[in-house]
Amino acid sequence: MKIREVTKNELPQALALVNEVFNRFVAVDYDEEGQKTFRDYLEHKEEDIEAEMDKGQKKIWAYHRGGAIVGIISTRDVSHISLLFVDPQWQRRSIAKELFSYVLGYLAGSGQSRDITVNSSPYAVEVYRRLGFTATGEQQENDGIKYVPMLYKN
Repeated sequence: MKIREVTKNELPQALALVNEVFNRFVAVDYDEEGQKTFRDYLEHKEEDIEAEMDKGQKKIWAYHRGGAIVGIISTRDVSHISLLFVDPQWQRRSIAKELFSYVLGYLAGSGQSRDITVNSSPYAVEVYRRLGFTATGEQQENDGIKYVPMLYKN
């Protein structure tokens, strides 16, 4: 196991993992508009994601196992989790917890320790609760994307 920041060369593999997990578990909670919004984000935003990474606005870390990326976590604007996905074969093995702990350590080490927010898909709400997040509002929807706003008090 090794967690490290995703390189630009690894970005396609990381986004492919996100797409696979989204299609298998998350998409069922979204209507056609929501599925299209998410897929468009992944397909058409790779260059934007790279630019955000260059500017430090987005950080993406990957959990590597045997040379493959089996989990990723991404933060936007330091304290908002924008992606947290684990390969279906590796779920329920504390990988999401290890990735989140890594981000907490990174933020603390860089002097940026603060509360963390996430807009959780309905599928992942329980995962975030187990990580210590609490819902800050009811389920919402924007461009077909359903989410529950959540907060981790750091």
